[in-house]
Amino acid sequence: MGMKSMASRQAYSKIFEVEKPVIGYARFGRVLKFNKYLFLLQLIFLVVVFELLVIFFLEDYFKVLSDIARRILEDSYTGNYKFLSFKLEFSISPGRLPTLEESFIYLLASFLSLLFLISRFNPLPKYISAWLMYIAFVYFVSSFYFMFFANSFPYTERDFAVLYILQQTGVFLFIPILLAFSLSIFTFSWLNPLLNAITIALSLAYSSVFGGLRYIVFAYTLKNFSYIHMPAMFFLFGPLLDFIYIVSFYSFCLYVTIRLFQRKQEAFYQWGF
Repeated sequence: MGMKSMASRQAYSKIFEVEKPVIGYARFGRVLKFNKYLFLLQLIFLVVVFELLVIFFLEDYFKVLSDIARRILEDSYTGNYKFLSFKLEFSISPGRLPTLEESFIYLLASFLSLLFLISRFNPLPKYISAWLMYIAFVYFVSSFYFMFFANSFPYTERDFAVLYILQQTGVFLFIPILLAFSLSIFTFSWLNPLLNAITIALSLAYSSVFGGLRYIVFAYTLKNFSYIHMPAMFFLFGPLLDFIYIVSFYSFCLYVTIRLFQRKQEAFYQWGF
């Protein structure tokens, strides 16, 4: 039985070799080339190098951001937060609670927005409506809280600053691990480690600039437009946006990789038979 099965397999293999030139790569029998040793080597190299860079520049980054924020924000004060062995500096202006009138306006506006978005009169596409409903719901909950429990709000502008720098630190440490792990599976060319390193470097650079600008805008908003916007800062414009641009850089790296090797598909794939 075993000999018969082996003979059948060999016969089918010969037929397949004859027909392989007319079978498209996208139709049958291809698998991505993968070298587990190169994967581990590339993964360890990228993670170690970029994590060391993040650790080395982390305190300096927040010190520069603190200096810029102090020059832009009036009446700001400087503080620091000790995280592990890091002393992270920040500058923040005193914030303010929303007035009763402000809370009522936001409560009414968000409630009416929710009613419109769930009604049959809403002409917007579903994906846009879903995003707007999420925004309206966050503001509805925030304004409802400040409408009735403003004096019990437990956070200050300093708490916000500390939470933000911890969040940004987490993003800096997370980017090399996530991108290195997801991109190191491509091991079919010496260009792959270079492209992956460039992608991680660009992601960290973008995160540094975007994170700094976002912090200054958030701090300015808390000072001039009250704490009612604080939930939106984290639930709408916080880690969600970080995830979006990280995925964007990952997608861009895949696009460049495919464009570079599109004429050499054998570099990507091997026959799975």
